[in-house]
Amino acid sequence: MDVANANSSQLLTILKNLQTSISSIEAARTAVKMKYEELGNGWNDKKYSELGIIVNDCNKALSDILQIMIQAEKYVALVAKIVQEYDNVSLGDQSTRASFVQSLQTPNVNNSSYQYCLGVLTQGGTPDGYLAAISQRHENAEQNVKEVFDHFAGKLMIRDSEYPPDQSAHYSPANYIGHSRGVYYNAASDMHNPRGAGTTYFHELAHMIDHASCNYQNNLSNTPEFGAALVEDGQRILNLYNNLSPERQNDFLIRIRQNSAHSFSDLLDATTNGQLHGSYGHSRSYWGRSGNLQAEAFAHFFEASMGSQGKLELLANFFPTAFGIFSSMIDSIRPDNHVRSLSRER
Repeated sequence: MDVANANSSQLLTILKNLQTSISSIEAARTAVKMKYEELGNGWNDKKYSELGIIVNDCNKALSDILQIMIQAEKYVALVAKIVQEYDNVSLGDQSTRASFVQSLQTPNVNNSSYQYCLGVLTQGGTPDGYLAAISQRHENAEQNVKEVFDHFAGKLMIRDSEYPPDQSAHYSPANYIGHSRGVYYNAASDMHNPRGAGTTYFHELAHMIDHASCNYQNNLSNTPEFGAALVEDGQRILNLYNNLSPERQNDFLIRIRQNSAHSFSDLLDATTNGQLHGSYGHSRSYWGRSGNLQAEAFAHFFEASMGSQGKLELLANFFPTAFGIFSSMIDSIRPDNHVRSLSRER
């Protein structure tokens, strides 16, 4: 088994190097395009057009290389995952199948700083009990959402599970040197998250799934229909609230100020322009950026569907139109239907 462990460690190192190279190529491609466009502000003649042909050829070459490396990354990640599964299997144990399943949920801590948690490649450690907590949520998740999570797990990446707790957890959609695409959060803080253990984990990975489902070109959630449905549902809640007696309004506010209502509070704040909210919300400038409402709603709905029944009922009952669209999105990227979402016209 020592040989298998060594190979697994080497594969994870190769995978890390591949991902760093991919980030560098994407950054270079973006930089070349931006510099050329900047030149166009003061230089727009025949020579500029000729340079444009060279720039386009350069970007095409970089894109071709990038596609090859992305494919290589996918297969190296798959091989590394299988080898890690093999590392954790005792050949003399009759319960081999159970060992394989457990290996997807438990990191091989002797390998390297990279490990697999619920099938997601993760850099950094996790506190005692955390894997059990997120595994329990995964077990209790809505079947359709669980299938989507499992389908995309091999394409997801926790870049840092020990991100400074005083920094905002986030999914970084762009690849640039020093901050590659992936999730940055603090697992130890998420273990004791007042909104529920694993809330940040599933929320941020949902953002990555939203992006990955469109091959990192757009977000699946970024549609006018989804945005309009969210606002429509939010305005209906506001109208209902305004027609309540003062006593019932107070009861409603008490309810949405609870930690367990964090996602509901956030979406209420966004869809009522701050007229109605609980203890959680984003800034007005954040909600003013195109696509942010849909992206946050997708991540909130997804996180609630991953084993948080109370949140799920609250969101589905009060945002029924938007939740119905979310459910259709999830169905479109379930394993059998994922090809459709990649060719989806915007």
